[in-house]
Amino acid sequence: MPKFIAAIIMLFFSTAAYAQDGNGYVGERECFACHKQVKADYQIDRHGRVFTAAPGNDLQAKGCEACHGPGAAHLEAVDKEEKDLKIENFKSGKFPAEQNKQCLECHDNSVRGFWKGSGHEMSGIGCSSCHKIHAPEPRPAMTVCFSCHKERRAQLQRSSHMPLREGKMTCNDCHNPHGGPGPSALKTTSVNEICYSCHQEKRGPLVWEHPPVRENCANCHDPHGSNYESLLKLKNPYLCQTCHDVSRHPSGLYDGSRIPGGSGTVAQQLIGKGCLNCHSQVHGSNHPSGARFQR
Repeated sequence: MPKFIAAIIMLFFSTAAYAQDGNGYVGERECFACHKQVKADYQIDRHGRVFTAAPGNDLQAKGCEACHGPGAAHLEAVDKEEKDLKIENFKSGKFPAEQNKQCLECHDNSVRGFWKGSGHEMSGIGCSSCHKIHAPEPRPAMTVCFSCHKERRAQLQRSSHMPLREGKMTCNDCHNPHGGPGPSALKTTSVNEICYSCHQEKRGPLVWEHPPVRENCANCHDPHGSNYESLLKLKNPYLCQTCHDVSRHPSGLYDGSRIPGGSGTVAQQLIGKGCLNCHSQVHGSNHPSGARFQR
């Protein structure tokens, strides 16, 4: 029998064997015959363990083809050495939106309820940009975030910082990378609510409230890192004078002539904690005489 006739016959029977269920699904054994390294990773990663031992639905029971789609056309392309079709026949596609659609067939739940329209989704970020699908263990959240948000990595090296460097928290403690109800993908509807989840003593209600504090903690603090104490954006009293520049006391801005060590009379407000020397309860006061946040 001529070799080309034999090849056609073999291709016919192999193609028929691929489409075992009539929909083009061939089973993950056909995948593992070539992708041996992927098999080794798949058997110990989260998807492999779930799809093999306890699939949640008929789609997950398809194994590799749950994400990559029916494999018959892929195998045909391999047999024909049509390299361009090896990837095109998979549902994961080449574009982030196509990949994300496939992931959301299973992962469209409350945690990812704000994904559509989120900053990452609108920027064309794909699930695989952050998640390594066949990796046995997920990458550390900070490593993933800092691969794009390099300015945040730099801020974290400042003297005053959140305890991310010490491993006591991660970016995900405040932000939901899949989108959130608040600004900047925060897990809560406002900046203050996410701050209060740890700093509950600042929540109130308080008899005397400081308006910029109640409006937004980030008016005074930079949560990603600062070179001033307590994550402040500026050193006291200069921070206070971004608002209180011509009211109460003093009526003039501080300058170098009144800094300790300079010429002229030293301003009391420039010593130690500045305005906080007297107005120590700047976050608000419950004392009957605390209108000026002094007690």
